[in-house]
Amino acid sequence: MRRRKRSVQLNNRWGSRRNRIFFAISLTLISIASWLLVENTEVKLNQYLVAATNISSSTPIGQANLTSIPMDLGDADGQYLKATEQNLNKWVLVRPVNAGELIPMSAISPAKLSSCTQIVVALAMSMANTVKVGDSIDLWAADQSSSIESIPVQVVSAGELVSAKLQNDSFGQSAQSIEICISPAEIRSVVSAIARKATVVGIRSQN
Repeated sequence: MRRRKRSVQLNNRWGSRRNRIFFAISLTLISIASWLLVENTEVKLNQYLVAATNISSSTPIGQANLTSIPMDLGDADGQYLKATEQNLNKWVLVRPVNAGELIPMSAISPAKLSSCTQIVVALAMSMANTVKVGDSIDLWAADQSSSIESIPVQVVSAGELVSAKLQNDSFGQSAQSIEICISPAEIRSVVSAIARKATVVGIRSQN
């Protein structure tokens, strides 16, 4: 009886120890499997270019007006400009992009295919504060004449505002100078207005 009882006790101890070892091994295997699952499902982020400021169309792409952020765009991966893109200066925006926006591939074009011309025009009066870079602007010109009534003529339709700045003249009055992107067909009208020293006014386009 004593031998049988001792044998039972030894078997119980061995069974208990064996269960603990099996349990420990199981936990280890579960931990390894969980780690491998996390590693395999970890999202791979790519660096994408984002506009650092409002950028108008016909502006060359460059590091000065862009920054990069890591993102996972999934199926849209190829629809936006990546930071790994080489020779950024060969690209030009074909439409404006606001600060903080990704650069869509559909918004850029090779620089040699750019279709509008940038020109600087001095305005007789400042535009509204709500007008910002990238907005479409109409320019109207009227000849300066005190004896003959001058009818204003629209010289630019929906030109894109590239930049705007205020300058003070010798009398302390502020005058706004803008850089605007216009079609080649409108260059003659704008240059003619400048040559005549016509009064030029810019307003947001209603188109």
